[in-house]
Amino acid sequence: MILPKDSDAYETVLKEQEGLEPLRPFIESYKEVFTAHFIEEIRKEIGSSRIRERFLKENIEEFYGSLFDFKTPARKSVTERFLQIKNRGIAPLLLLQKLLSSFILRLVSDYSDDRELFSYIKLLSAYFDDVLEYMKALLQVDTERDFATKVALKQDELEKWLADGKSVRLLNVYKGIPVVYDAIARRSAKGSVVLQMPYEKGLLAEREGRVVCFDRRMEPFAIEMKIERIAYDKKMAVIEVRSPAWIDSIAQRRKRVRVALGTPLKARITALGRQFNVDVINLSGKGVCLQTDVGYGLPLYEQVEVTLPVPQEDGSVRNIVMRGTLQYISTLGSSQRRYHIFLHANPKKEEILSAFVARRELALLKEIKSIAGKKRRGET
Repeated sequence: MILPKDSDAYETVLKEQEGLEPLRPFIESYKEVFTAHFIEEIRKEIGSSRIRERFLKENIEEFYGSLFDFKTPARKSVTERFLQIKNRGIAPLLLLQKLLSSFILRLVSDYSDDRELFSYIKLLSAYFDDVLEYMKALLQVDTERDFATKVALKQDELEKWLADGKSVRLLNVYKGIPVVYDAIARRSAKGSVVLQMPYEKGLLAEREGRVVCFDRRMEPFAIEMKIERIAYDKKMAVIEVRSPAWIDSIAQRRKRVRVALGTPLKARITALGRQFNVDVINLSGKGVCLQTDVGYGLPLYEQVEVTLPVPQEDGSVRNIVMRGTLQYISTLGSSQRRYHIFLHANPKKEEILSAFVARRELALLKEIKSIAGKKRRGET
């Protein structure tokens, strides 16, 4: 397995590996798909000529074999070859995370009728999390830069990623919708970092109190900066930022727009023979975040049924029922919990959700412009 023998996680997988033996045919058949997808993603990153396909294929196949050898600790040759891929200018951790997620989704599809499916998912998800943590630590050891999150950028890193005059990509999130845009990095008279951006984006950043800078070459990390002060003219905003620090990259966050709701919708969860009412905090075509005051939790990776009241364009509400998988739980105080659920929606129901999300996203974008217009006119 891709874990060192002296880790607690290795011992855990070793004890539970018999429970994964029924998946052996699936694991063997998926090897070719995994390898092909890994190579395809690398080609997207660097083009077709910089790394020989034979080199990639041999390395990835060996890695895959070790990943699903649940009895043998990580071999030095495998981890060294993984580092070779990284040293060719690729961010393999991000690609690995994406491919392991695809593995789980394919498993859910192929084993949907297997009563042990959620036991498999629970074991594999915990193992994959440990693999990613181990590989992250391995890649950090091999780099000159300390990529631990919330670590301040050194001066040479500031000059590299936020050089004076450099065009950078920034991210803010407004009520759930990610807003990505370009800005220009500058230096103030006292040497601090200044960002020039369009007026509306400056207002958006001011409301969030921070900006996130990202670049594909930084992956799987990004730079978070807190806003010190901001000034506006008719078209541009100039923001002085402080405390630039490394954080986990936005590329690891959910890919779909998940919109927050102006007023929480009332939904219902059915799970383990129980039903309880919940507030819908945000949702996308494939996921939903629900909040409840109920003082007990549900087990992770449990399949649940969610009844969602989805507002329609004509003002009516349409109730749709979907099954989903509980991905993780976050707590708010002693009693409130938020349930983050991946929905297994059929195409028709996903279309209904996606249409609502699109309308909500458009309304939020108009809201941003309206706020900006009011500020220009001195109304806010």
